[in-house]
Amino acid sequence: MIDKPVAPSFDEPLEMLAACHERIEHQLATLERMVPHLEKRGCDAEARSAAQAVLRYFETAGVLHHRDEDEDLFPLLRTLAATHSRPEVAAALDELEREHETMHAQWERLRKRLQAVERGEPRLDPEEVARFAWLYRRHMDREGAAVLPFAREALDADQRAALGDRMAARRKISLPPKGANTK
Repeated sequence: MIDKPVAPSFDEPLEMLAACHERIEHQLATLERMVPHLEKRGCDAEARSAAQAVLRYFETAGVLHHRDEDEDLFPLLRTLAATHSRPEVAAALDELEREHETMHAQWERLRKRLQAVERGEPRLDPEEVARFAWLYRRHMDREGAAVLPFAREALDADQRAALGDRMAARRKISLPPKGANTK
């Protein structure tokens, strides 16, 4: 049997955020495959199931991911960027926050179309799907290039632990006390 890689835990919040980017990429690929599928096969059970999966992901994990960044990670990194004299990081954070707003607006339009697919109405706009996927990928590339490397460099163990705790609390997950034996 081939072992699957172990998913990061809340003890590794930055790795969790990076892993979330991989899951977002998977959802974007599903979304993009839906366009030709709907054209060739219509709104069959497979298309409706794919629409449900994409909706579920972006309405739950996607929202939590943005909240992790906007409410916890980005404000902390903005403070650290000032402390470390890294104005380029602060500028990148400003841009990424603006992109979150744009992504949310794009998602609201796309969500309605996916809900129509879920009901059996093949209404995906290929250009809208392409724009949404492009925006998300560009955004994740920017985070991966500017934000996550700085976070790995600048966050100390206590800050990482606090970030992980807040991420877990946002998901209503109880963590064992620090230093508790979990084996």
